[in-house]
Amino acid sequence: MTKTLLRASFLSIIFVFSAIASFAQVTTSGIDGLVKDPTGETLPGANVVAVHTPSGTQYGATTNIDGRFTIPSVRVGGPYTITVSFIGYNNFEVKDVNLQLG
Repeated sequence: MTKTLLRASFLSIIFVFSAIASFAQVTTSGIDGLVKDPTGETLPGANVVAVHTPSGTQYGATTNIDGRFTIPSVRVGGPYTITVSFIGYNNFEVKDVNLQLG
């Protein structure tokens, strides 16, 4: 009985947060991706840096065990230069990336 009650309380909390989030105004963007080496193996622990070129603002993340990264709450627009670095590999750079709202 206790397990069911706790599960119901937890679901209620999730519902309240999602209801609040649905009324929020989105004013930023985000960057996410998957980092792989040339053989297709994922690279956990790679550094990802996104630089908003006009302002010089830098955002960063590190890839997780699956090689995935997320950089939330990034300024909309661009252009951005995104650089991925990992020990033993040459840096990989993508320029002129523009982000949309949300």
